[in-house]
Formats: sequence, C-alpha cells, structure tokens
Amino acid sequence: MRLLRLFAIAVPALSLFAVSAALAAQSDWQKSYPVSGKPSLTVSTGDASTEVHSCSCREIRIRVQWNDRHADDYTVSEFQSGDHVNFDLKEKPQHFGIHVGMHREPHVMVETPGELDLEARTSDGSLKVYGVNGTIALHTSDGSVDVSDVSGAVRLVASDGSIRIHNVTGTLESKSSDGHVTIDGKLSGVQVHTSDGALELTLAEGSQLTTSSRIEASDGSVKIRLPRTLAADVDIHTGDGHIDCQLPLTMNGYNSGGGHNIRGRLNAGGTPLTIHTSDGNVSIAAL
Repeated sequence: MRLLRLFAIAVPALSLFAVSAALAAQSDWQKSYPVSGKPSLTVSTGDASTEVHSCSCREIRIRVQWNDRHADDYTVSEFQSGDHVNFDLKEKPQHFGIHVGMHREPHVMVETPGELDLEARTSDGSLKVYGVNGTIALHTSDGSVDVSDVSGAVRLVASDGSIRIHNVTGTLESKSSDGHVTIDGKLSGVQVHTSDGALELTLAEGSQLTTSSRIEASDGSVKIRLPRTLAADVDIHTGDGHIDCQLPLTMNGYNSGGGHNIRGRLNAGGTPLTIHTSDGNVSIAAL
C-alpha cells in the first residue's frame, strides 16, 4: 500500500516535470523579411505582449518567444508583398483548460528599419513601440501602451490600460478609456480624448501648434504644461471642477454659470487650443 501511495504521488510530479521540460524545449518562432524602400508593417496579436523597435538593418525581423505557453495553442499567419509585411498571432479557441499558478504569455519582438509605416493591433497584452518614424496607427484593448522616441503622425485607440507616450514629435491623435494617460513631446497638432482616467500632457519647448487642437477628458483631472512661447487661442471649460491657469493669458471672456469657462490668448493668439473636462479640475502651468 505504501508503494502504491508513493507511485500515486510520483506520477503527477513526473507529469508536471514532463510538461515543464516540453515547454522549455520549444523553439522560438522567427523570420526575417528583406526590404528595399521604406517598409510598412501590419502586426496583430492576441493574448501576447508585443514590442516594436528600430534597428540598424534593412529587414524586418519578427520573433515569438513562447515563454510558458505552447506554440500549438496559437496560429501564426504571415506574408510579405514588396516592402509590406503582414504578421498575425492569435490564440486558438480553448474549450477548456487548466492552468496551475501564473503563466507568462508569449512575447512578440519586432525589429524594423527606423523609417516605417506601422499598424499594430493588440488584445489582452501590452504594447511597446519605440524608435521609429512614419505613420503610426495603434489599436489596443486590455493592456498597457508605452510609446517613446517616435516621430511622424501617431494615432492611438486604446481601452482598459495605462498609456505612456514619451518624446513624440509631429502630430498625435489619442482616444482612450479606463486608464491613466501621460503624454509629452514636441507637437504641432494634438487631439486627445480620455474617459475614466487622469490626463497629463506636456508640450515640449519648441512646440508650436499649426493645426486646431483639442484636449478632452471625462471623469478625470487634466494637467497641462506648455512652453511660455506657445501662441494659441485658448478655450478652457470644466463642468464640475475648477480651472488653474498659471500662464499669462489675455482674457476674452469668463463664465462661471453651469461650470467654468475661460477664453483668451497666449502670446497674441494663434491656432485654436480647446481644453474641456466634464468631471475634473484643469491645471495649466508653464514649463
């Protein structure tokens, strides 16, 4: 009987060891795509973290590290047409499954030339992009977003995750919900909307708006830092909060009925800059 009990204990232990050994033995999926001109990339991932960054190379390199998951749980679809590469990683439908303890999701690493037009879509996993220049379109759900040292035209739609956009140059459009948003960079145009989360935005020295810009938040405070040299026609509104503007503003109007509204000019005015929040304070300070 004692031998039977020892056998009953040993078999599950050996099974777990075999599974661990099988996972450790998995090889990363990887492939390189040579390009000649300015490349474009469409990447879509689910239940995996994704990272895209530049390299000193004339090819796009994609690598999937499976970590604690099994390659058979996912479907990889990819193709190249000229200088365009399309990559798709999706988890297969799971009718049932048992996961003991925490497991690490796969990690998708993409290296590209510095000049790149990028479209990235992720779900249930974080997204990180840095060091590229071009038209950048990002769409995420249920995961944090970290974008840094990029330039060009950046568009982001995100939900359920924090957002950090650092040292961006060019124009930015960002729409997000349910997460703290931090943005800084040298921008010529900005369209930012966030709901259910605080927003911090810094326009770096040398920023000068050339297109009408708008910053909106609902259910969250807005903190903005601007260079003293910025010229703009400013319209500030909060529905349920107060406004604190520390920059010298030539007032065109003030209205405290049904909320608080301030209109004025920074440095003789210029491109319209609208700042609206429905349920939160607005703070505007100088760099």
